[in-house]
Amino acid sequence: MGAMRVTGRMRGVLGRAAVVIAAAVAVVMMSPGSACACTCVPREPAAVVKDSSAVVFGTPVSVDRDGTTLRYRVDVRQSYKQRVPQTITVVTSSSSAACGVPLDVGEERLLVLGGSAGGAAPSEGEWGASLCDNTANLSLGDAVLYAGPSIEPYSDSDDREPQPIVIGAFVAIAALVAVPGAIMWWRVRQRRAGPQSDD
Repeated sequence: MGAMRVTGRMRGVLGRAAVVIAAAVAVVMMSPGSACACTCVPREPAAVVKDSSAVVFGTPVSVDRDGTTLRYRVDVRQSYKQRVPQTITVVTSSSSAACGVPLDVGEERLLVLGGSAGGAAPSEGEWGASLCDNTANLSLGDAVLYAGPSIEPYSDSDDREPQPIVIGAFVAIAALVAVPGAIMWWRVRQRRAGPQSDD
């Protein structure tokens, strides 16, 4: 009988303990930011720059909130890896738990662009930015070292940068001039050489 009472008590204790553990797990899973916190794998600056679309040094001048998405208007002073407009829109999540990168309006800083925007979807012409790519580990010196010299941003009045078709047109014009010139030079040489007569 004593053994049966102990077993019954143990079952009751174990049952209550299971309920408490289940409740604790539920609280942890429902607490904001804990179940879906931003987890960043540490990476070397060289890898961060290599995987980026562009790196810019500029100043956020305004911000618009659209639900959980933030759109920063950034005035670019220098860009690295590729040329960008003087003013760009950087899209990121408003939540750091979703890897959104918080930017201070009016504070010039380095920004790594092209990564995941933490659930925020950049539209065409916009740039995504994530907390994982924009850490204190990347310096301006790293941008120069791994992305090359800085590039002046192009004016907003320019519709776009010079396109390959323009470069191709210059090459075609040069070819049109060079080919006839080469043919004329060859003919002049043939005439000067003339038929060789045997003595």
